[in-house]
Amino acid sequence: MAYSKEAYQKAEQELEKRRNSALLEREKRHNEIALKLPEILEIENRMAKAGLSTIKAVGMSSEDSKKYIEKLARESLSAQEERRTLLKSAGYPEDYLEVKYTCRKCEDKGSVNGLICDCFKTLMQSFEYERLCSKLPIGSYRFDNFRLDFYPENGATSPRARMTSVLSYCKGYADDFRKTSPSLLLYGKTGLGKTHLSLAIAGKVVEKGYGVIYTSAQNLFNKLEKEKFGRSDENTEDTILNCDLLIIDDLGAEFVTAFTVSALYNIVNTRCLESKPTIVSTNLTQKELRDTYNERISSRIFSGFEHLYFDGEDIRQLKSTR
Repeated sequence: MAYSKEAYQKAEQELEKRRNSALLEREKRHNEIALKLPEILEIENRMAKAGLSTIKAVGMSSEDSKKYIEKLARESLSAQEERRTLLKSAGYPEDYLEVKYTCRKCEDKGSVNGLICDCFKTLMQSFEYERLCSKLPIGSYRFDNFRLDFYPENGATSPRARMTSVLSYCKGYADDFRKTSPSLLLYGKTGLGKTHLSLAIAGKVVEKGYGVIYTSAQNLFNKLEKEKFGRSDENTEDTILNCDLLIIDDLGAEFVTAFTVSALYNIVNTRCLESKPTIVSTNLTQKELRDTYNERISSRIFSGFEHLYFDGEDIRQLKSTR
């Protein structure tokens, strides 16, 4: 996954903060122990002397120096064991004076043997999603302002009854969202609230701390095509394949080419195989989806997605007359 400079810098700052905090906490514990068990200072002094003598002796190559280094190592290990025993006898954990780094692998430095540590990658991913999620147009699209009164009511199978059920499902989906939640296909004619509910879901999922990517199909495929042919140095593909929830709005409105079909299949298939939820909204009917995209894509969507049908009349037109 490609990360912005902002995400990289924030990850560096967070690791530095964690490391400094861990060192400060260790210093506080050490001051506490020094007051209660002052004899531990003499033990640590022996450990420090052994370490310093070892450093001085490393550059020597004689047989005597090797034996001396081995002797120093034994003395250091003995002193460490003495310190652990003293702590334990006083009711403290044996590792009480160790630095408690958040990541023991890299000790909150962000790299191990010149390679980026997984903790640093995780932080960059988190900050990158945070940056992307902050750009979501979710402020005006909430569950509490989704107007059911715009849908006709004429019996148990009326558009209003159907949309009441759809609204309830979407609320529950957002409330119970997990990284392995099912994928959703929101389909129906234009202007029926598909974008509204998909963004309402996005808002709730972002509040829960998950990484959400929302994009129109047209913008998505335009970006992917530019990157594919070297007209952009971003890496949109990695971002959308790895986010916790991907929302593709208005599928079918893009100019469909062999490239867009291939790109769509890769996205849908990869995320399905990895059980990562995707929400797709479209004005196309199920038949039109089959006719527009190949059988592999339609099969994935029809078998791997929960289907929510949006019924009624174009709300945007109704709003303009009220």
